[in-house]
Amino acid sequence: MATLQVFRTSEYVNRFRNIRIYLNDKKIDVIANGETSTLNISEGSYTLQAKIDWCKSNKIFFKIDENETKQFDLSSFAKHNPLGIFASIY
Repeated sequence: MATLQVFRTSEYVNRFRNIRIYLNDKKIDVIANGETSTLNISEGSYTLQAKIDWCKSNKIFFKIDENETKQFDLSSFAKHNPLGIFASIY
């Protein structure tokens, strides 16, 4: 199995609201302020998206191999864009 980790930055903005995480357009988790979501997934190609109320991130396309870990940072001010959500992939 591969591992997907999404770290949500602790921020004053939206601190009381949860963000829904979607993998291939299917809701897979809900993440609160400052939390990290760790999920085991199969190897393959995926799209990752975050949604909060009527706002959503762009879809991020990634490929993951067996025994690989992909980590994403989740922020409401990604790359100085107040509507951006995902800041980085590493």
